[in-house]
Amino acid sequence: MSEYRFDDGVAHLSMDDGKVNAIGTATLSSLNEQLDQAEKDGATAVVLSGREGVFCAGFNLAEIRDPDGAMALRRQFIDLVLRIFESDKPVVIACTGHALGAGAGLLVVADRRVGLDGAFKLGFNEASVGVTISQATVELARYRMPMPWFESIISGSTFAPQQAVAAGLLDEVVQDHDALLSESFRIARELGTIAPPVFASMKHVARGGVAEHVRLERSRL
Repeated sequence: MSEYRFDDGVAHLSMDDGKVNAIGTATLSSLNEQLDQAEKDGATAVVLSGREGVFCAGFNLAEIRDPDGAMALRRQFIDLVLRIFESDKPVVIACTGHALGAGAGLLVVADRRVGLDGAFKLGFNEASVGVTISQATVELARYRMPMPWFESIISGSTFAPQQAVAAGLLDEVVQDHDALLSESFRIARELGTIAPPVFASMKHVARGGVAEHVRLERSRL
């Protein structure tokens, strides 16, 4: 599901299911375990990447369309994105390709997002495939996405990488995979030089109110 590496103070979590990196409960458990390992290793920052061509194409449809499994999956996903959103360690996403639905949900909670240029689609496409997005995820998206791009959630519209910068899903776009990883690790190391207590305190000041709102919405699922 995902591979963990630790190098020069940075933990690298790389998702690769050999397909489209659909997120299910097993993937979420794996990512949480690897974030725990990053804590144990004393990582100063985390880089999360996907496989070449696909960062994450959304939820595992078999799980999200099952009435019983869907709620559990949504809760587990919200817990993970809140963990990243509030993490006292910088989290940088190397967006290796398509990032749809839950993939876009990961983008909006990371501290920095570097995208790979190409014929990729990024955004909350749930409406276009007949799936409803949770209110908790909408609130996290609202934190990052300005109008009028925020309302793409209603139509399920998606963006090319360059458009995704204006839409608030990416911070910058690079031209090839090597540059993507190099830039992501550079940013992670730079952010990792900020004193952890200061970084954590400022993140709480900036994001605490949103996080409380998201927890309230999560409790209603």
